[in-house]
Amino acid sequence: MRALACDADEPMQPAQTADDKSLGRLVAKNTFYLTASQALTIPIAMLVNVAVARFLSADDVGIRFWASTMAGFGFLVVNWGHESALPALIARERARAGALLGSSLAWRVLLSGVVYAALALGCYAFNYRGEAQWALALTFVITGFASLIGACKDTIRGFERTDIPAVVHVVQQFLTALLIVPALYLGGSLNVSLAVQIPISMLVLVMIWRWLRPVGVGGLSVSKVDIDALTHMGTPFVFLGLATALQPTIDAIFLSKLAPHEVMGWYAVARQLIGVLLLPATALTGALYPTLCRLHIEDREAFVRVGRGSLSSVALAAVPIAMGCYLFPDIGIALFGRKKYAPSEHNLQMLAPFLFLLYFSIPLGTCIVAANKRKSASFVQALCVVVSVVLDPLLIPLFERRSGNGGLGVCIASIVSEAVVVVGFIALVPRGIFDRALVRVLALSMACGGLMALVPYLLRPYLSPFILAPLSVCVYAGALVLTGAIDKQQMQQLKSGITRKLLRR
Repeated sequence: MRALACDADEPMQPAQTADDKSLGRLVAKNTFYLTASQALTIPIAMLVNVAVARFLSADDVGIRFWASTMAGFGFLVVNWGHESALPALIARERARAGALLGSSLAWRVLLSGVVYAALALGCYAFNYRGEAQWALALTFVITGFASLIGACKDTIRGFERTDIPAVVHVVQQFLTALLIVPALYLGGSLNVSLAVQIPISMLVLVMIWRWLRPVGVGGLSVSKVDIDALTHMGTPFVFLGLATALQPTIDAIFLSKLAPHEVMGWYAVARQLIGVLLLPATALTGALYPTLCRLHIEDREAFVRVGRGSLSSVALAAVPIAMGCYLFPDIGIALFGRKKYAPSEHNLQMLAPFLFLLYFSIPLGTCIVAANKRKSASFVQALCVVVSVVLDPLLIPLFERRSGNGGLGVCIASIVSEAVVVVGFIALVPRGIFDRALVRVLALSMACGGLMALVPYLLRPYLSPFILAPLSVCVYAGALVLTGAIDKQQMQQLKSGITRKLLRR
C-alpha cells in the first residue's frame, strides 16, 4: 500500500508527478498479480505439504527436506546468478531477450549434470546412502525443470510483466496437487511423491515456452558474448546466493548428523509454514526487482521512493504475521497433525522473530542488489554461515539433551544470524530510503501489534484459536487506521485500485 504513495504524508515534499503515478501503478499491478497468484496457491501448497506430512513418516519428511535443501544448494551453481542477472539485463535491453534466454538455458543444461555428479559423490562420501540418494536424484531432476521454467519466468519479468509467471505458478501448483495427493492417499512412498512431479514440470515448461514469443522474446540463440554477460553480472549473485543458501544447507547437515531424522521432520514442517507466511514479502520484492534495476540507472530519486515504499509495506505486514506465528502455532501444526508434529509448535514459536527479521532483510537485500552493491551484500550474508557453523554444533546437542528437539537450537542460530544480516543491510542500503516517516510506520505497527497480542491474552480461556486469530488481525487492522499508520489517502488509493480491478472484470 505504501508503494503506491511512498511519501504522500510527508511534509515539504513535492506532489506526485504523472511519472510517479505511472510507476506506482506498474509496481502495484505487478505486485497484485504475484500476490494474487500466491493467495490462490497458498491453500494448494498447504494441501500438498499437509498430505506429505500426514501420509509419510516424520523421517521421510526429514529426508525430503534434506534432499530439497541439497538440490537447492546445487542449483545455485547451475543457475550462476542468472535468475537475477537475466531480468535485469532484459529490463535494460529487451531486444537481446532471445539471445540472453537461449544462452542461459544452454548454460544450465550443460552444468546441471556436472553439479549433480559432484553433489551425489560428496553426499555418498558423507555416508548418505540408499533412500537419501534416490530422494536427492529425483529432487534434482524436479529442481532442474524448475530452473528452466524459472529462466522463462525471469525473461518475462524482464519485460516488467508478472501476469504470465503468476498464471504459470498457479497452474503448476494445481497440477502438482492433482497428482501428488492421490498418489500419497493410495499409499505412495517418498520416491513416488517426488517422481509424479517430473511430468508436471515438463508440461509446465511447454506451457510457458509458448508464451515467450507473444511477450516479445525473439528467436533463441546461444553466444559466448551473452553467456559472458550473464556470468559476469551473475557472479556476485552466486556468492550472495551461496552465502544465503549455505546457512540452511549447514543447518540441514548438522541436524541430520546430530539429531534423529524425526527431529529434522519437525523442523521441516515449521520451515514450510514459515515459507508460506513469507509469500507476501517475496511477491512484493519479485515485482519490484526489475523496476528497481531500471530506476537505479534512470531515476535515482524514484528508486529511493519505491524502495522506501516497499519497506513501509512490509512493516505493516511483518508484525501481524510474525505475532500470529508466535501466538497461534497450534493452528498451523494442526493441519499437519498434532499427534505426529506437536513439537513443531515450539519450532514455529521460536522462528517468529526470525520471520519478522526476514520481512525486512528481503526487501533491503533487493534494494542493495539493485543498487549494484552485490559484493557487500554477499559479505554480510556470509556472516550467517559463520553463525551457523559456530552455533549449530553447540545448540543442537544442547536442545536435543534438554528437550529432545535439537531443531530449537537451529531456530536460535537462525534468529542471531538474521539479526546480523538486517543490521548489515541497514548499513548498506542507499541513503534516503530510511527516513522519519518509515520509522514512524514501523513504530506504530509494533504498537498495534501489542494491542493484537492482548486479544489472545485476555480471551484465550473463552474462545477457540480459530476465532481468536482473525479477531486479533481485525484489532490490528483497526488500530492501524486509528493511529494513522494507514492514512486516508492510502485507504482511498487502495479502494480505487480494487474498484478498477473489479470494473475491468
